[in-house]
Amino acid sequence: MLRLSHRIAVLCEGRLTGILPGGAAQEAIMELATLREGTAT
Repeated sequence: MLRLSHRIAVLCEGRLTGILPGGAAQEAIMELATLREGTAT
């Protein structure tokens, strides 16, 4: 699915934390998926 997507919208706790290009690395997706409020750098 990752390679078939043009864009990947990532949510954490119901909030949009980022939009990545299709084919993004799983690590980048998981980093955004685990962001908590107040932990963004």
